[in-house]
Amino acid sequence: MADWILVPCLVKLRSEFNTIAPNRDKESDGSIGDSAHQASQSDHNDDEVGNVPIHDADKIHEVHAIDVDVDLREPGLTMETVVQFLLKRCRSGAEKRLRYIIFNRRIWQQSNGWKQQTYSGSNPHDHHAHFSSSYTTSLEASTASWHLEDIPVALTSSDKSWISGEINKVEERVWGFRMRNPYTNVNQAASDFQRYAPSKQPLNDLSRQIAELSEQVAQLQKQVAALTMVQVD
Repeated sequence: MADWILVPCLVKLRSEFNTIAPNRDKESDGSIGDSAHQASQSDHNDDEVGNVPIHDADKIHEVHAIDVDVDLREPGLTMETVVQFLLKRCRSGAEKRLRYIIFNRRIWQQSNGWKQQTYSGSNPHDHHAHFSSSYTTSLEASTASWHLEDIPVALTSSDKSWISGEINKVEERVWGFRMRNPYTNVNQAASDFQRYAPSKQPLNDLSRQIAELSEQVAQLQKQVAALTMVQVD
């Protein structure tokens, strides 16, 4: 078989998988088809000498499909999440480089508006996801970002514990702020110190700042709660 290359857009997609999931399992990864693929029409075949559904305009030996192992080994990140993220971009028109995706006994195709259908092929694609690219020269050659880095990732229990700890530290600093009483030379809570102050304006300003900080802490807590419930359509 002649030397071949994977179309650049899929090289970029695979690279972004490696970036968001650097420790992912690659056992079920694939590109060029084996003898079983060569015996039938497949985007895994060399488009110049193999059995492919479309022949593009160039004379370059290219493969227009990749398989990516489902085990991403990244807490809070699943292949289902990635697939649904890409489908959302495809349906909106933001992404046009894919022709179809197969994953876990389902197939989504550009030709039918990316509607989910049952996949009845012999391989259920439950160990890897299949991505087939466009044969249009400008699209297959595009190395623009697939934006996988924008995928919302669910917080792990460790993440939640760390964030809660940081919030508690802020609260302790806010409510534990103390000032030295020049009359008793003892550190006291700012509220207790007001009766000794020659002017209450600085302490009023401080109280306002503490209130603002408290509101920021409350907003941060709401954001954390929202993040724990993030779901991808």
